[in-house]
Amino acid sequence: MSGSDKFKNKQILVVGATGALGGAIARQLKVEGADLIVSGREQGKLAALTAECGGSSLSVDLSDSAGCVQLADAVGELDGVVYAAGVAPVVPVRYLKDADIEACLNLNTTMPLLLIRELLKKKRLKTGASIVWMSSLASVRGTAGYAAYAASKAGLEASARCLALELAPKRMRVNCIAPGMIETDMAEATAERISDEALAAHLKAYPLGAGQPADVAAATSFLLSQESRWVTGITLPVDGGFSI
Repeated sequence: MSGSDKFKNKQILVVGATGALGGAIARQLKVEGADLIVSGREQGKLAALTAECGGSSLSVDLSDSAGCVQLADAVGELDGVVYAAGVAPVVPVRYLKDADIEACLNLNTTMPLLLIRELLKKKRLKTGASIVWMSSLASVRGTAGYAAYAASKAGLEASARCLALELAPKRMRVNCIAPGMIETDMAEATAERISDEALAAHLKAYPLGAGQPADVAAATSFLLSQESRWVTGITLPVDGGFSI
């Protein structure tokens, strides 16, 4: 990361900021001059991130639409929104519980859409605002055990394309990022459920190896900025060449 004024005087909300990707994104944007509002479930991590990056923080439960309403009520006019919250139940379908599927679809697919709904209703998005949602390569690459997660991310991307068309007259942009294997706690937890041989074989599919949260943060910065002002409705793979 290098300091700049790319986002000077820009108000950007980062949801899911206590996760590895959300935290890296918040730090990148802060270095680039953004005025941050960060949101997450883990209050300790949220306090530490706010102490590091400044700005304001909101501890919000996004298990239902009330959390989206709370967020929209608490923020001012925004230049950018990043949704990096998510959950990934990795388990064969025969063992999937109803609650796991519902929680996955709710947090990964429904809440991003409801959050934007509330921000629009309360006129919290400025003309020209940029929205970035965190998706996954799982949306287009079938993997055993990922049925619920893949469905949630495919639905997210479909919503983003529709929303991009809907908001284009206001010069608002909506894009997704689809990370590959990023070294995070979530990825480590997933890796613990498969054999060392399977993990090694999977990593060989990445020409540039596994990625870092900073790689996703840099891509997010691009999609939020005016450098991508003619880009909307896409899903940007950040995957070290996995999807070649």
